[in-house]
Amino acid sequence: MSRKRKKSFSKTEKRVSSKTVTADPSEAGPLVEPGQQSSLFPHASRLPVELLFLSLLLIWTFLVACFPLRNMDIWWHLRTGQLILERGTVPYFDWFTFIDYDRPWIDLHWGFQILVTWLYRWGGVDLLVLTKSFFLALTIGVAWYASGRSLPACWKVLCWVLPVICLSGRSVVRPEMFSLLYLAVWMYVISRLPSHPRLIYLIPIITFLWVNSHALFVLGLVVSGIFVMDYLIRLRAQGRFGIDAPTDSLSAVTLIRAGILTVIACFLNPYFEQGVLFPLTLYEKFSVDQAFYSVRVGEFQQPLDFIRQHGLGNLFLLSQVLLAILTFCSFIPLLLSRRVNPFRILLFIAFTHLALKASRNTAIFALISGMILCDNLSDWFRMTVSRTEPEPNGAGAGRSFRFFGESFLKNSTSTLILLFLMTSVFTGYWHQWGGEGKVLGLGEQEAWYAHGASKFAGQPGMPDRAFVSNNGQAAVYIFHNGPERKVFFDGRLEVNSKETFQLYEQFQQQMSYNTSGWAYLLEDEDGQLPAIILDSRFSRNEINGLLNNPQWRLVFADPVAAVFLDQKTADRLALPLADPTPLLYPPGMKVIKSE
Repeated sequence: MSRKRKKSFSKTEKRVSSKTVTADPSEAGPLVEPGQQSSLFPHASRLPVELLFLSLLLIWTFLVACFPLRNMDIWWHLRTGQLILERGTVPYFDWFTFIDYDRPWIDLHWGFQILVTWLYRWGGVDLLVLTKSFFLALTIGVAWYASGRSLPACWKVLCWVLPVICLSGRSVVRPEMFSLLYLAVWMYVISRLPSHPRLIYLIPIITFLWVNSHALFVLGLVVSGIFVMDYLIRLRAQGRFGIDAPTDSLSAVTLIRAGILTVIACFLNPYFEQGVLFPLTLYEKFSVDQAFYSVRVGEFQQPLDFIRQHGLGNLFLLSQVLLAILTFCSFIPLLLSRRVNPFRILLFIAFTHLALKASRNTAIFALISGMILCDNLSDWFRMTVSRTEPEPNGAGAGRSFRFFGESFLKNSTSTLILLFLMTSVFTGYWHQWGGEGKVLGLGEQEAWYAHGASKFAGQPGMPDRAFVSNNGQAAVYIFHNGPERKVFFDGRLEVNSKETFQLYEQFQQQMSYNTSGWAYLLEDEDGQLPAIILDSRFSRNEINGLLNNPQWRLVFADPVAAVFLDQKTADRLALPLADPTPLLYPPGMKVIKSE
């Protein structure tokens, strides 16, 4: 055989080999031969080090998420879970408001609500906080194994520091903690499909669980759609343009079967096609109605708007920006080396779009970006150690390997960084840097929930209706008094209409300005006015307005909230004027404004 024919055969063999063993969307394809890979990355010798770093990372993740309960929505979730267990059915129309009672309620959170109800019965708020922290640590653990398989553990653990910081900022007891875990499992399944194609049939099972716990199940469908697009792009490219051909182990028939089962699983919810289409309702809130909701609901605000207003002083937002920049830059050396991974590129574009639309999406962006960053650096690492033609002085490949490889110094440095982060949590500095008033611990945030006011307003003889401001405290009232007693408006934006929200704001303004004429709009059929419950932190203008309104009487006040009744009802119940002093100094407020 001539030298020319040998060279041609060698190129063909290399190209065929690349086609048969590559196309894992989470890994850009092996850059070394299997025999070389096992010698360069001996699994047995790396396992103890990897487990050490993973353990330290998960412990730190658990700790930063372990702070007292402070999200409002959990209370209406708990009450809904209790009622589902009592009634044996999910809600189809609103249960808790007296103005939007006839509006449909697509409660895809019902699986989450039943779980938190059981947990609350067994261990109260403490168990809810521990479970939330465990879910976040479990999510990071799954994401660790879903990405960056060739990246040394000392580098991989550092890649996850920024995503964990971002995720901890929204680590609350909400259905979102399910979505993050399901999304990580979804990505893990996709990363293992080239070697274990039958794992794809786990996707319909995950979809069934997801659609019955959170409306963000649509994210899994987005990832699957991008995976199919990646498959078609690879099929079309056939090894050209730096894009590896699709793996032979995953056939188009298997993809179609799994896709059909996944679509069927989406409909296996109590609301059938309404449940499947419900994510479009949520998307409308931060797309079509973005201008309305972004200035009223913090999680609908666009991160860029927040940066314009407040800068990058927020630890979590700064971490988000740095993570986005690092992930974007991690594509550059691969593209320059003609290593194109359509799956990761499309994934980064899609989830960056979601993150830019609303701050509530920053957690899912952080999770996806963390995995993309690890995968890109993993490919970059394999490129450097697989070079067979070093520079003339013989130092090029060795220098790259020394930079990315593991050593005692690098392992020690990463370990010290993690120990420092954990120590900062125990000493309280971590939450001081966060600047949100959180502390390491269990239970509820001090004087955060209007339990006292809600219980007082739920006594016999009190009105069956309540106007609660801010609307987050309405969830506390619902927990103690619903559904027998109802609220005007609460934080369930999937139920309450935009028009109700606008009317709610008009009532707030009229209370603040001490105007009359608004109260009759809140009367029931018997002419009874509702109880007015006002948060001492966020409704101070309304409190001052009603204190100066002779038609209303303050009948209850503690550091969290005030309860007002109209004079006629207060006289009927023989309730005297309460002392407003506790309202002046709610815990955590550094500046008390006198309006």
